[in-house]
Amino acid sequence: MRPSLAVFALLCSVCVAALAQQPAAIPSEIRTRIEKQVRQYAEAPPDAQIILGVPKTSDFTAYYALPVTIRGSQGDRTYDFLLARDFSRLIYPKTLDLTQDPFAKAEASIDLSGRPIRGNPRATVTIVMYDDLQCPFCAKQYIALFNEVMNRYRDRVKVVLKDFPLTEAHPWAMDAAIVADCLIGAQQTDDAYWQFTDYVHTHQQAVTSEWASSHAGTLARIAEQHESNIDQAKLQACVNSAAPQPAIEKSLAEGHSLGVTATPATFINGEFFEGVLTPEQVRAAIDRAIREAHAEP
Repeated sequence: MRPSLAVFALLCSVCVAALAQQPAAIPSEIRTRIEKQVRQYAEAPPDAQIILGVPKTSDFTAYYALPVTIRGSQGDRTYDFLLARDFSRLIYPKTLDLTQDPFAKAEASIDLSGRPIRGNPRATVTIVMYDDLQCPFCAKQYIALFNEVMNRYRDRVKVVLKDFPLTEAHPWAMDAAIVADCLIGAQQTDDAYWQFTDYVHTHQQAVTSEWASSHAGTLARIAEQHESNIDQAKLQACVNSAAPQPAIEKSLAEGHSLGVTATPATFINGEFFEGVLTPEQVRAAIDRAIREAHAEP
């Protein structure tokens, strides 16, 4: 009997330990505090929902793992928090994967197929800017970037724009993205695309005024006025179709997956920069990218 009692006692102790590890229900007051803290920390929009997942055991004995989802108009974003077992503290840890190059991973995740290139297509440095054509900060970044690239780096750098229209803040940004993408097909060269993006970035107020007075076809008319070689019938057919929308939505989803939440967002050989960079910062980032590509700046 003694061995059986010993086994029974051992099993009971294991059961008690397992039960002790089971996450307790989060009190309603704590759930409310978590929601407020997450809403403030993530700068969630007013209409976003904060959804708490089920707490689970974590690698840290004093904490539960707690998934929290922010559900908004742009989709769901889930964050993995650590919740103290006594419900006194919420921690958002950031795990850094040292088994791979983060810049190379980001660069490999960006799809450049079919996108117009300005600069040397074979350059060792690739600059990708997620762009909103109505965004005034994008205009500043666009001008600073191309002044530096075209005047200083020339054939050592190539630049690509990706669509990231923020339609909630910029009402004609989507129209502009559609026209820009349609110009690639209508012209069959990159020239019309770059002439259009040059003009829109440097004349945003004029475009806004014209769009406000006559929404329909404003951006297409602007494109036609500044590029005489456009196949206008082909451009209009593309603009009036649903063809460009999937590619723009794919670009938006790609940007979100890389952590882009606002524009401009710039990747220089995969290194992520949010917001407007000064010319000095642009030069520093490009020079470092050139060095890392084993070429002297």
